[in-house]
Amino acid sequence: MKTAKCHQPTQLALALLALKEGIMEGATWQYEKLVSAAVKAGATDEQIDLIAHEAIEALFARAEQPITPRNLAQFRSPVYSRR
Repeated sequence: MKTAKCHQPTQLALALLALKEGIMEGATWQYEKLVSAAVKAGATDEQIDLIAHEAIEALFARAEQPITPRNLAQFRSPVYSRR
């Protein structure tokens, strides 16, 4: 019987994904830690730059989408809601 191959993400892929998510979340206090983890996992400067560039592009793309009444509720604070 043959075993199915599972493509599990490598440490490098996981570290780069964590870096990208950190940038997109605005976690600037963790940026140095995330970059260090990526370098420790074997990332090159070019890979880190590419991930940062992709994250920034994604942020700009998301920022250009209009806010609709349906998703406006996400941006309202419950403290200021009318009753």
